[in-house]
Amino acid sequence: MTDLIFHPHCSSLEFSNLRRDDVFDRERVEAQIAQEGFLLRFSEVNGELPCAYTVGLTERGLPELILYGQSLGHVRHAWSLMEPVLHRLTQSGARLFHGQFDGRAVGVRRASLRRLRDAFQFYGQDGFSALQVYWMVGSDNHLPQQWEIRFLAAQPFLGDGTLGDLVDGDSP
Repeated sequence: MTDLIFHPHCSSLEFSNLRRDDVFDRERVEAQIAQEGFLLRFSEVNGELPCAYTVGLTERGLPELILYGQSLGHVRHAWSLMEPVLHRLTQSGARLFHGQFDGRAVGVRRASLRRLRDAFQFYGQDGFSALQVYWMVGSDNHLPQQWEIRFLAAQPFLGDGTLGDLVDGDSP
């Protein structure tokens, strides 16, 4: 995850299918999941950082995912890195990426599941679980830039517990 701020070519996912979560239509979501396997939704709410989240990973026996980025381009690039590691995204605490930013899987608390709006409407509050990919100063980032610190501080923490718990549970 060393180059999140740069926008290298993303070939892992087709981003024409990254859609805003403006209007929920159950039949359309069901058809898209049947055709594509799972969906990526993009959301910007109340001046927060943009985020992307999945709908349909529950069908594969996986938690849904959500992550925040500095911009839509950052979110797109981060998602391009997600597909190859989806099988590792089954439990909270796993370190997923190393570099400029380190990404950690954090279990999303029940009260925050509404942030995955279409997944919440599709499955209901008790019908799914979710993980947030939470970005921290990377293990390869010895002198974080001011913009990096602002970005990291601005992302919502949707997990149970505290950020200190996340760092204390550090595993290589």
